Amino acid sequence: MTFKHAGDLGDIIYSLPVMRALCNGQPSEFLIEAVSYTRQRLTPDKWCGIDALLRSQPYVSDVRAYVPGEPVTRNLNDFRARLHQSLRVGIGKDKHLTHWMCEAHCVHPQVILEQWLTIPDPINGAPVVFARAGAGRPHHQVYQNELFPWYRICEKYRGKAVFVGSEQEHLVFSAAFGDVPHYKTATLHEAARVIAGAKLFVGNQTATHAIAEGLKKNIILEVWRDGPNCIVHRPGVVHGWDQNINLPEL
Repeated sequence: MTFKHAGDLGDIIYSLPVMRALCNGQPSEFLIEAVSYTRQRLTPDKWCGIDALLRSQPYVSDVRAYVPGEPVTRNLNDFRARLHQSLRVGIGKDKHLTHWMCEAHCVHPQVILEQWLTIPDPINGAPVVFARAGAGRPHHQVYQNELFPWYRICEKYRGKAVFVGSEQEHLVFSAAFGDVPHYKTATLHEAARVIAGAKLFVGNQTATHAIAEGLKKNIILEVWRDGPNCIVHRPGVVHGWDQNINLPEL
């Protein structure tokens, strides 16, 4: 089977439980389509190592760029028409991206509660991993929440945490909340290995959060109030709508 997806990196990761259900765990090809309507066109030079992350999953046989016009077994973009139609009338902004895809392909939404990522070679960088994407992006693509208690979180886990993300993201974060060691990762796959080796992930709605959810890590999520479409209700997850959250012990 072949699966096509045109989305940002986090969207692709959230499509994987749907792919796994549809292919019944049998290794299948994942084709990444570069389109103009995503945050950035995912040409191969923008993949950031997601191809290596996907290939490390037992139900993915290969990852390659989609060739326009080639037939595919399943188009994982099929959910977008219904999503955008609903959002235009103010409905569904809090519906999880995976659930939109489940609905489009008649997959039971409970698949999101199962672990869909495995990392055989985790890196034990620190017990806690911080990530906060958004630095350098246009305002409408910054999925952050000014009420989220980053100061308290940094004080709670200082000395036990590392930051994953770009140099710019780390500089902006440290300037705002105090220095946290930067664990530099060359690819998204390497970042996934660091997250896999941690006990707790703290971050906003970004690809690294999608990885932590796919691994079913303990999570504190900085909820983007304008589009809370990455919330999963399960034990071990704290949803940070504002400063009134309980911070777990390690």
